[in-house]
Parts: sequence; structure tokens; C-alpha cells
Amino acid sequence: MAKVTVHENDQPAAVATEVKSNQVKDAKGRLITMRELDPVQESRLTVAVGPEMAMNVMYMNLYAFPVAAVAEIDGDDYPVPQNPKQVETMLAILGKHGLKAASSWLREKSKEDDDATEAAAKN
Repeated sequence: MAKVTVHENDQPAAVATEVKSNQVKDAKGRLITMRELDPVQESRLTVAVGPEMAMNVMYMNLYAFPVAAVAEIDGDDYPVPQNPKQVETMLAILGKHGLKAASSWLREKSKEDDDATEAAAKN
């Protein structure tokens, strides 16, 4: 019969990374760091996707803006897409789960901005 030796693991358990306000975890467990696009970045993205796609509000809001807002995935940096092919590449990298997480973050950020604007208007 084989002899089995069990060794205790002296290494500490993996520490869960804290998710910051500009980060979100997708269903695959990837840590996605988001960026807020400034008006120049938004306008460049609109020009980059071309006039036909830029007029498609659903495409811009559901795909182009969310992928452009992704700054990092698990520590890998991603620039703002500069053409339609780069938007498609980011969509492929993010997949359904990453896109959903990025879109949720953008909706929450938009809601926070709207609430802050409303509160400022009351004062």
C-alpha cells in the first residue's frame, strides 16, 4: 500500500482584493477598472466609430461607451478605442459578463452624477 504524507500549507489564505469605487468585478471574477471619459475622449470615440454607427444611439450607449470606459482588466491596461475594429476587439475581450459589469458601472455612475446635480440645484 502507498504511504501518503500530508503537509500543512504555511502560506496565508488568498486575501480578497478590495473593489474600489472605479472598479467592478464581472461574473467571471475579473477585476475591471473603469475610467470616466472626458468630453474630448467622447467626441473622439464618436468620430472613431464613424458617422453611421455614431448616429446609432443604442450602439453607442450599449457597446461603444462601455468598452471605452474600461481602463484595465486584471491589471492589463486598455486604451480608449480609436476605430471600430478596436471597439469590436474590446467587446470580444470583455464578453457578455464584462460588458454587463461595465454597463452597470456606467449606469450607477450616471445616477450618482444626476443625484449630485439635483442636490446642487436645490441649494
